Parts: sequence; structure tokens; C-alpha cells
Amino acid sequence: MPKISQRLCVAVPPGIAIIRSWSEYMGNPHRRLRRLGILTATATAAALLLAACSGSTGSGTAGGAGDHDPNATITIGSINEPTTLNTVKGGNTGHAQVLLRNVVEGLTVLTDDGKVEPLLAKSWDVSTDGMVYTFHLQSGVTFSDGTPLKAADVVATLKRVISDESTSARKKNLSIMKSVEASDDSTVKVTLAQRSQSFLFYLTATGAAVTKPNAGNPETTVIGTGPYKVGGWKQGDSITLTRNDTYWGAAPKNKEVVYRFFKDATAENNALLAGQLDLVTQVTSPDVLAQFSNRPEFTIVEGTSTTKELFNFNDAVAPFNKVEVRKAIRQATDRKALLKAVWADRGQVIGSMVPPTDPWFEDLTSIDDYNVESAKALLAKAGHAGGLSFTVDYVPSDATNIIAQGLKSQLAQAGITITLNPVDDATWTDKVYKNHNFQATIMTHVNQRDLVWYGDPTFYWQYDNPQVQQWVKDSETAASTQEQTDLLKRVARQISEDAASNWLFLDPAIKVAATSVSGYQKNNTTDSFYVAPIAKRG
Repeated sequence: MPKISQRLCVAVPPGIAIIRSWSEYMGNPHRRLRRLGILTATATAAALLLAACSGSTGSGTAGGAGDHDPNATITIGSINEPTTLNTVKGGNTGHAQVLLRNVVEGLTVLTDDGKVEPLLAKSWDVSTDGMVYTFHLQSGVTFSDGTPLKAADVVATLKRVISDESTSARKKNLSIMKSVEASDDSTVKVTLAQRSQSFLFYLTATGAAVTKPNAGNPETTVIGTGPYKVGGWKQGDSITLTRNDTYWGAAPKNKEVVYRFFKDATAENNALLAGQLDLVTQVTSPDVLAQFSNRPEFTIVEGTSTTKELFNFNDAVAPFNKVEVRKAIRQATDRKALLKAVWADRGQVIGSMVPPTDPWFEDLTSIDDYNVESAKALLAKAGHAGGLSFTVDYVPSDATNIIAQGLKSQLAQAGITITLNPVDDATWTDKVYKNHNFQATIMTHVNQRDLVWYGDPTFYWQYDNPQVQQWVKDSETAASTQEQTDLLKRVARQISEDAASNWLFLDPAIKVAATSVSGYQKNNTTDSFYVAPIAKRG
């Protein structure tokens, strides 16, 4: 199952009034104009404030290091505690946030700006047919217990991620490995069953990160090659990472990192206000930022994410099996107004399933842009001149409630009536994801490079276009990354022209941190939350 989120993290810039409902935003036209004016002016001021205070030190980090204490402890707040330390057991978001790149490392790494780069593999050779990858390992690498890393350890990890034991999200993708062998202690040879342009990307997953074999109970013990080792896990409370002083790469800028886990955002924010935390991984409440704005001891930083808000149709059932109906719904949707209502102009309207950090991104927002009269004409052409009615299943949250009410109000202008049906997580998973027993739904998708799901007609939205399926298949076996990119750009454009879904917007990534810390990642575009560059002034 891909990572899809039933919970939306919502935040607004400092000083901006919170919009609690769509009726508050759209109901009174005079109030609406005043509200829009306030939002626009305040957003501009907030942008200037953030530009002045964030002090970005690169595409993926925030804050300026200055003089820092190399023996500092960094305390991070999160509401996503891992359920296991077993790297091949999937786990929740917190599983990768804590372990990946901090404790365990893969042959390759996905950077915060969406690029795949070498990590434990200093280089690799690819055969002319694209079927054999020969990885040359970094020299001088040891596990955190001092044991030298050997190619056999990498082989064991790659075999484990596709074994019966594994429930890794990338197990199916990596099962393309036909054989994995150690040519010598520093060389790993992988033969694929077929060419895969995404293979190096798949290797960035937590399940493919190298761990020491037979190190103990894998649910609670993990020994990797990363800049930290697990110092302790108080389940329900915290995980402590301690600096690996024998790390083969650049030394971390801190001695220890403590992840503290909270049941809710209010407790987390109170801890930050009380000085018990140095930063939080993601703002998770629309009320948060007002508490931290205009306070010199805190910094608010905005980055981008891969979190996409979607209004999905069941494309296999009437009336959504007609492209005119799907296009009409897209054209009746004012995505910019929805984005303003939820994020006050932060984030980004998108026109397909591709965020800017995916290699095949292009701006497709002009396709089926907001046009109520055109939407009405398309409905009439599809045989629904008298209007259209359907039900929308969704898991309620502050943001999805605003989106749902906004869609109801907007679509009504085109003669479309929707019945809102809030459900719990388990019901949504069973009814929508597993059994496809729905008409339309609102859902959040967080994965990188997940455009390819539109090439699977059995996926929950049941979009079935043989040409798109062929392009997706061909993109994976393409002869070059450029050919893959070109094919997936065709996919992105075709699904947009087919209105396979109604892509609303991309969430921003907003963090609040004490001004004494810097170097934390700005974006939420990878599975890990890389902590080695975080510095704290003494």
C-alpha cells in the first residue's frame, strides 16, 4: 500500500486569521473581500519576515550555523513514533524519520531536493543492456560497533528486503533483483530481471538501508553505518541517537539527538514554548504559528513537500467513466481559493500528480483551469444538463473539512450536488482503498515519484488508460533517464487531459525551531529527517 495519509497537517503563516469553515471564507461577500485583503497583505508581510529570519544555508537546510557546541543535545518533537526498528517491516512515517540516513544508510540516498546521489556506494557501473549494476563501496566504512562493512553485508540486506520476512513498501519494486552477489569485499554485483530506470531510486528506501546481520532482535535493535547509533528507546516517550564517533563521513554537528514523541500537537507545541524542544519536524495545527510569531527566540521556516491533496473519482463507475464529467468537476473547482482557505496562499496549486521535486515535473495548471460556464457545457454534453449528484467519502480533519465544504460550495455553482460522508480511517481503507466501493473521495498522498500509480488500473481510483499503462511500463525499462523523464511527462499530461483525478494543491512544509539551532532540513521531500547537520549555539 502506498503512503497515503488520513491526517492533514495544517498551518498558516504568523499573524494570519484562521479560517475554520468554508462558509466563513465564502459566505458573506463583503466579509470575504475584507478577508481576502487581510490574507494577501499578511501573507506578503509574513513572506518578508520569513525571508529575513530563516537564513537558509542551502537547498535542503535552514538557519545559519555560526559558532556551535559540537557536544550539544538536539531535542526534536514529533507525533510519529516508530512502531518498530526493523528496517524491512515498513513501519509508519516515524520509522524512516528516525532511522534512515541517521542510523542506517543505503547504497544511494534521496536528497532533500529530490535527487538520487551516491552514499555507501561511491560509484557504480551499469552494463550496456542496463541489467547489471556493479557497486563500488566507500572505503573505511564500519558499522557503529566498529565492525568493518563488507560487500557480504550489503548482499544480506538486499536479499532480506525482498525475502518473506519483509513487508517493506519497496519489496515489490526491488524484487526485480534476479541475483545479488559480492564480487569481493568492496564490490556488489546486482543482476536485474529487466532494465529498471528507477532501481537506484528504490535503493534509497529504508528497507534497502544496510544493517549488520544478526545484531539482535530486529524489532528493537538496529546497527547501521550512519552518523548515529540508537542509544535507547523508551517506547511511548522518546528515542535517543548518540553520535557515532567512528563514522566514516563528516562528523555530526551535535553529540546527541533526542526524538520526543507526543500524542497530539498541543502537547508538542507547549513543550516547544516551554523550551523543552529545539524544533518540531512539521507544524501540525492551524493554531500553532500565532504562538511563535514575533518572538525572537523562535524561527518559522517554510519549505516544499511531496504531500498532494487530491479529490479523486472512481473512474470505473458512472458518471465518472465519462471524461467530460471529470473535466467538468475539475473546471468547477477553484483550486486557488481552496489553497487560500487552507494554507493562506502557502503551498502550490498543481495540475497533475507531480510535485516540483520529481524529475518529470512541468506546470500543467492551465489544463481544466477554473471555468464554471465551461463546466456546465461539459456536463450538458455528457448528458447531465439538469445537474449531477454524488457522494464524497473522506476522513475529517481541520483541512479536509474546509476542502470538503469548499468543494460542495464551488461545485454547486455548476449544478453539481455532493453529499459529504465523513468516515474513519479503517472504514476509508476498507471501503475506498481495498474494495473500491465509492464514488469520490478526498485524500492526501505523500510519496515521492508516485505518478506511476496511474499505470495500474487496479489502484483504488481505477483509472484505465492502456496508453498510459504502456508509457509507465516503457518508462521503467527506458534506455536512459531522459527517455524515462520524457515518457513520464507524457503520462502526467495525459492523466491531466483525461482528468483522471482532481489534483488540488501541494502542502507546504512549515517548521518552528528555537533560533539557537540551525542546519535542519527545510523541505519534507524525503522519508528521513536528517539530523547530522543540525547545530546548536552554546
